[in-house]
Amino acid sequence: MPPPVRYAHIFSSALGIPASQPYVAPFLERGWELTAICPEGPEIEAAIQAGWRWLPLDWSRRMDPLGDARGSLRLYRDLRAEGFDIVHTHNVKPGLAGRVVAGLARTPLILHTLHGLIWSLETREPIQSVHAAMECLSSLRCDAVFAQSEEDRAAYLQRHVMPAERVVLIGNGVDVARFDPARFDEASREATRARLGVAPQEVLFLAPGRLVQEKGIAEVIEAAAQARGLEPRVRVAICGREEVKSDAIDRATIARGEGEGVLFLGLRSDMDALCAASDAIVLASWREGLPRALIEGAVMGKALVATDIRGCREVVRPGENGILVPVRDANALSEAFVRLARNDAERARLGGSRLAEARERYDLRRVVARLVEVVDDLVARKLRPRAFR
Repeated sequence: MPPPVRYAHIFSSALGIPASQPYVAPFLERGWELTAICPEGPEIEAAIQAGWRWLPLDWSRRMDPLGDARGSLRLYRDLRAEGFDIVHTHNVKPGLAGRVVAGLARTPLILHTLHGLIWSLETREPIQSVHAAMECLSSLRCDAVFAQSEEDRAAYLQRHVMPAERVVLIGNGVDVARFDPARFDEASREATRARLGVAPQEVLFLAPGRLVQEKGIAEVIEAAAQARGLEPRVRVAICGREEVKSDAIDRATIARGEGEGVLFLGLRSDMDALCAASDAIVLASWREGLPRALIEGAVMGKALVATDIRGCREVVRPGENGILVPVRDANALSEAFVRLARNDAERARLGGSRLAEARERYDLRRVVARLVEVVDDLVARKLRPRAFR
């Protein structure tokens, strides 16, 4: 009987660890060992309870050449000492550097998931070529890349980063058993809104996202101020942690938002209840992969408001389940807030028209099944023969 597969994932943050049962179950049922390698965070305990091991990663999200070099050396030593069969990288920095380190550590199988490229086919030159070249170098020893977004896969292929057969579109998904509108009756919805301080007549727009510029948080705050001046029923809640980054939202902007009635909820673990209590979901990002925030809203039957960027426009169908607005345009975002706040029937139609389709398409079990199919094939072809040599 072959030994169990040792499968390590490298994340930029503990927030990225998928600890839900639909994700971990297929691997644990095979007897595989799952290890998360990431910086320390409060989510580690839940991940361990779900079945993950944890190893620390000494990388920060910001650029830190000296610290990153030290962290890369420690990662190399950990990978050599652990002897993982598979290393699977996520996010930008782990994706670029982690694949290289895993290759140097002679990891048998190296995988990567694209959670949103920081460049696109519309990125100006020479920046686009530089980023594509970095991806090419990082992918030299990579066995497969999983794309969540159709447009990210297209960019990879058009820039010849990897052969088409090694770039697999798997999409993105959520635990539809948890994000199920049937779990929340009107009483529980109103109780959550009351705890937040949202009045029954107010129309609540929930905007999940880290408090950084690239998530469009400044535009959401500006749009909330404009919209509330035109339609007092508009209420905006921003759900995400504050960041220590160069593009972090400053305290003055947050204070202005609070003065306009914007709720800052911080990092929350009850996104299902918050989504149920909201009337629409908002994502004003400048770039995305296939955003889970919009997917959660779609499977909960909420109207969606998002920027017209890759990833977002794969979830939002204008006029069918939501509204797309130009990126970095607070005025257009405000108009969408006012329009939906004043039209209860339109909100209900946008939320319900594609609900059944969304719950099938974005079921995390389907996404994981596709990933498992590819990983199983790679293990059978490239890893198992090594075990019997």
